[in-house]
Amino acid sequence: MRFARGAASELIGLFVADWLQTAVIVAILAAGWYAVAGLHASPLPVLPALVLLLAAQLVWFTLAEARRTRSAPKRSPSASPS
Repeated sequence: MRFARGAASELIGLFVADWLQTAVIVAILAAGWYAVAGLHASPLPVLPALVLLLAAQLVWFTLAEARRTRSAPKRSPSASPS
């Protein structure tokens, strides 16, 4: 039962993290699109800002995932019931 609960927790965690990361990416792209099309800003400063924001969110989510998996309790093989 613990295996099923742990597997379900990992699966839900992956989907939630992926959907959240996708929402952040869409928000960044929408903000860039609005800056160029809606505010009539020059694309030259907007494009590097988009690249930096997308790179920053990738690093942020990668670090968050590493922290999440590192803090997950690890079971030793000797503790498993035989």
